[in-house]
Amino acid sequence: MKRILFLVGIYAMVATGCGDNSATDAAGKEKGKEEKGKEATAALAASLTDISSSADAKTLLAQNWENKDDAQEAELSGNSAAFEMPYRGFSFFSDGSAVVNPRDAIRFGKWTLDNAGKVVTITYTDGGKAQYTIEKLDGKDLVMTGGADKKKIEYRGDGKVQKVLTDDPFYGTNNQWRIKPSKAESDEAIKKRLLDCVSFYNKLLKDKVARATTSPAVFIGLPPVFNWYDGSITVTGKDKLMDKWVNCFYNKEQAYKAQEMLENVIGKKYKWDKTETNWLKKDGDVVQQIYDNLAAAK
Repeated sequence: MKRILFLVGIYAMVATGCGDNSATDAAGKEKGKEEKGKEATAALAASLTDISSSADAKTLLAQNWENKDDAQEAELSGNSAAFEMPYRGFSFFSDGSAVVNPRDAIRFGKWTLDNAGKVVTITYTDGGKAQYTIEKLDGKDLVMTGGADKKKIEYRGDGKVQKVLTDDPFYGTNNQWRIKPSKAESDEAIKKRLLDCVSFYNKLLKDKVARATTSPAVFIGLPPVFNWYDGSITVTGKDKLMDKWVNCFYNKEQAYKAQEMLENVIGKKYKWDKTETNWLKKDGDVVQQIYDNLAAAK
């Protein structure tokens, strides 16, 4: 298994008259990098709009909602994407598109809210409809009933949305790579599907940094191919690839081909920011580099 590592070297310093100037220059450069890092983090935070104080039901609903029980269970389980558990929810977007169970058995569709702001109707792209009745809605809490048992289910949000819809990792167009193709794909199409996968994780990491995420359950429920560490990213070996990721491809052979493409670029040299203390941002910066190398690979 190939690994990208962030290594802090220990260098011997020669005490010369100009040595102090070099140390001062180095300190200045490090401080400059740290300031740029803070600016980049602030820019990500500025990509969000806070809708939590809105009095409009449609505006409040148009955000990411996690099943509260599932989310709490995921946080207790740690940060292993290999952990199998239900993780249900809704991503309602202001353009009327919807992604149902973005971390689970993902489905796409359109959503509408009735004039009374009480009934949500989802029309699925692959056929069928679902209706839910809103029992409670505010900036960060949603309670709905639906299905034959009319059971009340609690969902949680954070009252924030991406200003640009396509910057949200769970927006529909960012998740088409997760839909199993109906026929075998060319190497070019496999690479495109893989690029979309890497792009999704890049957007996910940026989004979590923007939201100042403290939850450890960043990757739970999602199709895993990366293993994430603070200053290290590895690609899962073929023998350990989970069905959830393999099933994003036509068959196992094509999933293995995508894994090989990723392995071929993961061993290249990557720049890790040693001044960055947020591991999500540190890893996210490298995922962007992985994407660029993969896109350039022949």
